Amino acid sequence: MENFEPNFYPNMEKPKEPEKKEIGFEVLKTPEISIREEREAQLLSFILKAKNPEWGTDDTPLAVDVKNYFSENPLSSEVSGFLDEIRALQKDGVDEEVLYTLAFTYGHPERNEGAFEMITKHKSYIKNPQELQQKLFRVLEIFGQSFSSSPLAKKMTVEIEKDKKAREEILDETKARIEKLIAFFKPDSKTTEIRKISLMPTDPLDRINTGSAFVFGEELVLKTHIDNPDNLEHEFSHSMINPIIEKLSQLLTDEQKEKISQLANKKLKQDYGEEYFSLLCEEFIRTYNDVFKKGGKPQSYEDFVQKISGISDDQLQKFLLQSESLKVRCGELGIVTVEDFKNKSQEYFERFEKNQLRDLIFELYQEYSNRPDKETENFERFVLAKFSVRI
Repeated sequence: MENFEPNFYPNMEKPKEPEKKEIGFEVLKTPEISIREEREAQLLSFILKAKNPEWGTDDTPLAVDVKNYFSENPLSSEVSGFLDEIRALQKDGVDEEVLYTLAFTYGHPERNEGAFEMITKHKSYIKNPQELQQKLFRVLEIFGQSFSSSPLAKKMTVEIEKDKKAREEILDETKARIEKLIAFFKPDSKTTEIRKISLMPTDPLDRINTGSAFVFGEELVLKTHIDNPDNLEHEFSHSMINPIIEKLSQLLTDEQKEKISQLANKKLKQDYGEEYFSLLCEEFIRTYNDVFKKGGKPQSYEDFVQKISGISDDQLQKFLLQSESLKVRCGELGIVTVEDFKNKSQEYFERFEKNQLRDLIFELYQEYSNRPDKETENFERFVLAKFSVRI
């Protein structure tokens, strides 16, 4: 019977397998996530609220209790005097980020290097951060001693323990959110060096939309509200995006940096100033977190009109009380009622809402999401290759 098996010859070349592209980087592994009480950072919030009753929120029972308590029991002269000396809570004074960064180092000398590096790099107006740290430690100790015997101390402990328990119950969900971000951006472990995430229990004096991220070497401390997981994702994203923008900065000309500032909308500049770096970091994160990941698109004028048409005068007044920046924007255009808002919607949109920087970044996210080399090209490589030619 004839043999139909194929003949193989020793000199015949085997079909070549498709070449595998070298990735060239190691994607960040999911950091260890834990819930960690940060007593001194929490005490700092009480000090700031005691100094300025309008600081933070009044929407929680504890916040109201704090406001009432310190109206009858003001801060000691040493604590209050320190805040006056550094002009805390004032436009040209030591900002809150510096104070919290240093408060997080109390009892954690391993965080000093990261704290001082951040202050030296981004807060150059602080000439002697070590001296400021020691003064703050002294103030925290003085305040902590008197606070521990106040009726607020027990209430704070109850709130913190309740929040820690609730966070433990959703820890798997939190981890999944972090992993989803890592899967999308594929951060290089040499660029994002975070290996540990410490979640501070919700600060009962913070507004729900308030959030901060503090990097201390390989540790990332997140200070966000438990009921705002989007904000947690936003703050974690800073650990991926900011180092990329630092690298991108080296590729941009002064003219391009100036153009970035021009393209950003005025609403963002109210909070972050004119400096391109902060504007670019924030817009990359906000465009992804607030729009792209939700399947949305940048807001058009028609979208804006529809949004304001659904609010009442009472709601507008509440928004104005809650947001000083909104109050300033409306004040510039003489907007007092919803009818004013509707009549001046075009002018308001053009001046404050129109966001050409977001339009550009949104297009980049679309292109990145559809890139052919999803395994070998991460967001860092994509942005470094594509962004500067778009500006």
